[in-house]
Amino acid sequence: MAFTNYQAMESKYSSERMSENIRRLKDYDLFHCLLLGGTDKANSVKQRVPDLPTEFYEWLEVCNGGMLFDTAMLTTKSHDAELDLDFETFADYFNADLRKSKNLSEDWFVFAVAVHSDVYFFDRSKNDGKVYQWDVEESEIYAVWETFEDWLTDQINEAIDLIADEQLEPLDIKLEVEDNG
Repeated sequence: MAFTNYQAMESKYSSERMSENIRRLKDYDLFHCLLLGGTDKANSVKQRVPDLPTEFYEWLEVCNGGMLFDTAMLTTKSHDAELDLDFETFADYFNADLRKSKNLSEDWFVFAVAVHSDVYFFDRSKNDGKVYQWDVEESEIYAVWETFEDWLTDQINEAIDLIADEQLEPLDIKLEVEDNG
């Protein structure tokens, strides 16, 4: 699987906002571990869950989950042999027991989990393209973003602030890659 390909990201997106997001992801590469996406990965999610926002499937074509700074983005594959790392998957969040323990609706497609266990999801019953944040402890919606791009931009902004405040450290796996190559 390996790390995401910035060149593929740059060729996929032409909007100024996403181009800026990609530039910032590159600038802070040592602080996240985004995995290489692909059409096959996007299609496998689309076959199982055909009613998600188009922009999310497009993202899966270039990024198949991983660590977005301090947020775990779910992936299609639980283990990356090349990186020798385990990741949480979309399938993990289809598990009825897990959903019940976190009080998650069956209509919610969870795609990311915050460091403090809140989940980010699309509400398939509303089919509105919005990203919702579920506060697991309070069992309530904590925040809403109009689009996946809005959510991604906000996540990057928050991470850059944490990095500036020295509250986020570079990832060991990235430091090892940088030292070896």
